[in-house]
Amino acid sequence: MYDTVDTIAAIATPIGESGIGIIRISGRDAYAVGDKIFQSKSNLPLAKRRDHSIQYGHIIDENGYSIDEVLVLLMKGPKSYTAEDVMEIQCHGGHQSLEEILALILRQGARLANPGEFTERAFINGRIDLAQAEAVMDIIQAKSKAGLTNAVSQLEGKLSELVKKMRIHLTELITRLEVMVDYPEEDLEDITVPDVAEALQNIQKKLQILLEESRSGKMIRDGVMIAITGTPNAGKSSLLNQLVQEDRAIVTEIPGTTRDSIEVWITLKGVPICLIDTAGIRETADTVEQIGVSRAKKYLNTADMVIVMVDGSRSLTADDVGILEASRYQNAIIVMNKEDLPVHVNKKVLSEYGHPMITISAVNGSGIQDLQNKIIDLVLDKGIIEGKSALLTNTRHIDLVRRSGEAINRALDTIQNNMPVDCAIVDIREAWELLGSITGDTIHDDIVSEIFSRFCLGK
Repeated sequence: MYDTVDTIAAIATPIGESGIGIIRISGRDAYAVGDKIFQSKSNLPLAKRRDHSIQYGHIIDENGYSIDEVLVLLMKGPKSYTAEDVMEIQCHGGHQSLEEILALILRQGARLANPGEFTERAFINGRIDLAQAEAVMDIIQAKSKAGLTNAVSQLEGKLSELVKKMRIHLTELITRLEVMVDYPEEDLEDITVPDVAEALQNIQKKLQILLEESRSGKMIRDGVMIAITGTPNAGKSSLLNQLVQEDRAIVTEIPGTTRDSIEVWITLKGVPICLIDTAGIRETADTVEQIGVSRAKKYLNTADMVIVMVDGSRSLTADDVGILEASRYQNAIIVMNKEDLPVHVNKKVLSEYGHPMITISAVNGSGIQDLQNKIIDLVLDKGIIEGKSALLTNTRHIDLVRRSGEAINRALDTIQNNMPVDCAIVDIREAWELLGSITGDTIHDDIVSEIFSRFCLGK
């Protein structure tokens, strides 16, 4: 980890022209550095001025020249972002002003902060745990309202609270089992082992729920990739244009118009969605079209969700059946298009694939709202968008929860097979440590440093 004794500084706003630029200083000498460069009508040292106050003045260099007119926000530790003395300088947002002030601060004894070092200090100083720290970056990178809501929920500690409760229960179980091992003459096994097994099963259920919901969590944070697939002229491009509400894809009556995949981002009920209009899947001798068909088949297998477009005005073809079979085990919606025309598709056959089915007309827009609602239903469970649940969105957290569940399964097998209790204790302790890595209670310094290195400068 970095040295947390010295004073650090960095520009906290993006590079470019703006109305306001912010430079953040944190550390035990933050105010001493500020006294050397900040000049105002008051002669009081910054450390003696009112906490959480805004001071007006100018930044003055070593030669007495004014660099900029500024506002200075004072936040004394531990009631600050880093739990240290923090000084934030709000100057004009020009690149030159920010760079000049930062250079002056560094000449007066501060060190340039590393990426994420302000948030790392908040973690090291105990103001937030590691899961909350990672939520800070999720807030910054949120692609949608739902992603932002969930990130704020994690910053508020909902995931951490759930993890800490499970770790407390695991600690109690470890203690009970260790008593059995240390005092076998007390004959406690018949009383405690069934209770321990039941408690482990309850924790395992909670971990399994977290993992099951993590798919939705990842989609909320990173967005949902939805591939619109089907045979040529099924109406894929028309559907894309309806969902996007603009003409993004060329629509003609000529089969094979779409030769390449078209990606468009939209937001449905706060969820970021990447719609991919793919080439019509069919056998073709056209070299360019073959490349498009190959890409369409790849998206059919890799997308988070698949919309299988079927032309309802004609009977199913061998190509239709092939696409439906390929999507049988995918997260898919069957969309029967052209409801404005006489229907020639057997709906009973489509229902045999086990996917939700929506009937639409990509020409007049009927059924589009039903399709949008079904997409959201498949992505989200009630309450998730509102931030009411502890939702896993971070790949690191998902892996740790998965491995914790595996360790608890091994402990349950040990207990249920009447094996030595010592083996169960080892696995329960492993689950306890893995869950602690989510909040940072049991994690190596090098992993912590690697996590914070992904943060932007000034955060």
